Amino acid sequence: MIREWTSFFVAVFSLIYIYELSLFASGAKDSALALMRNPGIIAFNIVALLFTVYHALTWFYLIGKVIPIKMGKTTSKPWQALLVNIVLLLTISYAVIQILVLR
Repeated sequence: MIREWTSFFVAVFSLIYIYELSLFASGAKDSALALMRNPGIIAFNIVALLFTVYHALTWFYLIGKVIPIKMGKTTSKPWQALLVNIVLLLTISYAVIQILVLR
């Protein structure tokens, strides 16, 4: 049940992010930056990040339970799917950061 509640924070974060992007797109750069510097928004972003990480990790673990992979006579364990997905998440995140930093 906790996992389902975490999606609420992900949705609210997405709405705030879309609002910030619309402020930037409309030319209200100062308003967008002021919103991003708001201590309440910063605190909410930290909470939303924690809930998003929890949501992702529990989802990765559930993937291994719902769709175990058969390799010969053995089947994969949920923690193996969790590990593979964490490695993929970190690899893709690193690649995206490198692309954004190099620009």
